[in-house]
Amino acid sequence: MASTDPLPAHDRLLARLARNVGWLLGGKGITGLFSLIYLALAARTLGPIRFGVFMLVLTYAQLFANIIQFQSWKGVIRFGALHLAEGRRGHLARVLGFSAVLDWSSALIGAVLAAVGAFIVGPMFSWTPEVQREAAIFSAALLFSTGATPTGILRLFDRFDLLTYSEAFMPTVRLIGAIVAWRVSGGVGTFLFVWGLSSVVQYAATWVTAMIINRGGLALGRRSLAQAMDDNPKLWRFMWQTSLSSSFGFLWLQAGTLAVGAYAGPAMAGGFRLADRVANALARPTETITRALYPELARLVASDDRATLRTLFRRTVVISGLLAVLIVVITATGGHLILRLIAGKHFEFAQPFLLLLSIAAAINIAGFVLEPFHNAHGRSGRVLRARMVAAAVYIVFLAALLPTLGAIGAAIAAVVTAAVIVGQLALSARDILRRGRIEPGTVEAPVQSVAAD
Repeated sequence: MASTDPLPAHDRLLARLARNVGWLLGGKGITGLFSLIYLALAARTLGPIRFGVFMLVLTYAQLFANIIQFQSWKGVIRFGALHLAEGRRGHLARVLGFSAVLDWSSALIGAVLAAVGAFIVGPMFSWTPEVQREAAIFSAALLFSTGATPTGILRLFDRFDLLTYSEAFMPTVRLIGAIVAWRVSGGVGTFLFVWGLSSVVQYAATWVTAMIINRGGLALGRRSLAQAMDDNPKLWRFMWQTSLSSSFGFLWLQAGTLAVGAYAGPAMAGGFRLADRVANALARPTETITRALYPELARLVASDDRATLRTLFRRTVVISGLLAVLIVVITATGGHLILRLIAGKHFEFAQPFLLLLSIAAAINIAGFVLEPFHNAHGRSGRVLRARMVAAAVYIVFLAALLPTLGAIGAAIAAVVTAAVIVGQLALSARDILRRGRIEPGTVEAPVQSVAAD
């Protein structure tokens, strides 16, 4: 039966995408505002050196979380949407169980490695025994509260509204905790406790919300896990490819902060990390759009709607390019003012880092559609390959520039790395669009928009 909706397919898609982006941007807008406030409170309370120690511990733990944890939410959407659209609730439950086990297993392994590693690398960053203990505890807490499965469930059921509410717990707890820590002149341990508590609270809220929406539950156990891989022959490969490429994606900024801390000291590392956070705060809207865009691209690829796919791709490229230029203009003209307003005059030395890291962020923004475009086509291997090449380039540039240019060299390496990634994926996307067909075996069935029962 023909659709009675008077809007063309691509306009209906854009309307749904706009709705989901609106929900996410509302939450991310609050998150971005709160993050700048609680970072400002931490910077002003701790000062450059102690703030640098805090940022090094935080970066260390996040690096472990990003390397060890699977980006399982992408697999939940990629394979779960197919089963949900066909009414295969048992298949869906097994995919979700498989994803959850990956989350929990990697969290356990990562927590042990990160806790032990804190005592090994601590002397490299001049951490006191007390800071090493705090880093070990915080790292374990963060690893145990970074599961991606529940966020994938909420996106799968098109409940971006509930995802927004759940994700609001972390910045809210951090803001309240940072205000208290500021009032009592808390130290590094106080802020680490607040950050860890916020992660645990959001993790619990997201899981509770996801399980209420997903009435089919999770299928756990050895037999269910084996059946999940039989039901979805490419599930395991997709999971590790997307997760590994994401790990390489986070590598240069987090490894760069640690390298700056080891080479130039905690104060310089704190300024570098602060500049990174400000640049990413400006770029956060595109990350939000990416999360809403990926399910739509997956549906278009599965239904082989090439015309709508091309329209959506071109429009997002134009919009992202304009946003990229705007971000560079803002940081080039107002970088000193931004840093002074956020962290105080003692952190104005980070303005060159902010400008260079905003250029790197702008390059990523200009090509933000490329990774979800490839994943939706089942080409996660190309994304992984691009990020592996870029990681090698980053290591070479970091090793060459850090000894001579210090933190500036690490920022330059980030710019080069961003250009290498976007350039590779842009050429690959052009090849996919020119072929005008779906790679055989990447899509099993048409995917339709799904909503909660």
